[in-house]
Amino acid sequence: MSKYSSEFKLKIVQQYLEEKVGYRTLSHLCGVHHRHISNWVKLYEQHGSEGLAKRRTNYSVEFKLNVLKKILNENWSIYQAAFHFNIPSPSLIGVWLRLYNQGGETTLEPKPKGRQPVKRTSKDIQTLLKKPINELSHEELLQRVHYVEVENAYLKKLEALAQQKTLANKTKSK
Repeated sequence: MSKYSSEFKLKIVQQYLEEKVGYRTLSHLCGVHHRHISNWVKLYEQHGSEGLAKRRTNYSVEFKLNVLKKILNENWSIYQAAFHFNIPSPSLIGVWLRLYNQGGETTLEPKPKGRQPVKRTSKDIQTLLKKPINELSHEELLQRVHYVEVENAYLKKLEALAQQKTLANKTKSK
């Protein structure tokens, strides 16, 4: 529904209310699904033109829980809750409900965005290599072995490339 401007939505709602045209008829005239028109009319009746405005909102955990309590305790549909709380997309409430049923309140908390920070740095490897082997934990020993294996593979590849280069030079000189 976000691909339609607020002005377009308001024009459709007013056309529905003034001309007493059905959702499906108006849907065919405007090229908009009748369910969208129905949602827009209900949002307009509940919240006025503000209900049709585009907005990007990060809902708090408390707000989400409040919405879900209305649905669970008072047997509201997600559409009723969306109209009452002025949430433009009822499917968003469906996502909240699914997450809540899967893992409780903690699943409603916002997730951190972007890439996760790198766990190790080159300093960690350097300190790991400087420590005596008998002072390392099992996990640290595994990390050290992995590092040495990678280093060994790198050196072997470097040596193979150097040999290829010398062979190529010898064949050119002949």
